[in-house]
Amino acid sequence: QSEETAFAVNELIQPAAVIPSHVNEAATTSGKVNPHTKTRQFMDLIKGSLVHVPLSGKTMQFDGSGKCTAGC
Repeated sequence: QSEETAFAVNELIQPAAVIPSHVNEAATTSGKVNPHTKTRQFMDLIKGSLVHVPLSGKTMQFDGSGKCTAGC
């Protein structure tokens, strides 16, 4: 499903930034994206949009261009 989602982001939606989240996936360890996860695959497929990985317990803030300004 990462390919289909990445296509929608890259070709149809074209947002400034995306925050990927996959239910029941341990996507990160110590704040780093784990290899061979759906999140990593999705990140590798995204072109032209900033990708921000959500971290448990962290509140993130963004400016109008999708750049993370706090909690990154």
